[in-house]
Amino acid sequence: MKNIAHWTPAAFCAFISLMALAMQFRSNSSGWGTVFLCFLPMCFFFVAAVTTSLHREVQQLRKRLADLEQKKSS
Repeated sequence: MKNIAHWTPAAFCAFISLMALAMQFRSNSSGWGTVFLCFLPMCFFFVAAVTTSLHREVQQLRKRLADLEQKKSS
């Protein structure tokens, strides 16, 4: 499940890009570019959420490593 979470931002960005591209060819209105730009911050949010969880996991692993090294040296 964790491996899928890393690809969620890319999949969301690809989905809204393909949706905007398809709708632009399908209709003559240019409103789909606005929809794309409105959903674009969500891409950055998803990337930030995944990056934050990875950072938290790395910090926990570093703490566990330091604890194990301290136990070993004792």
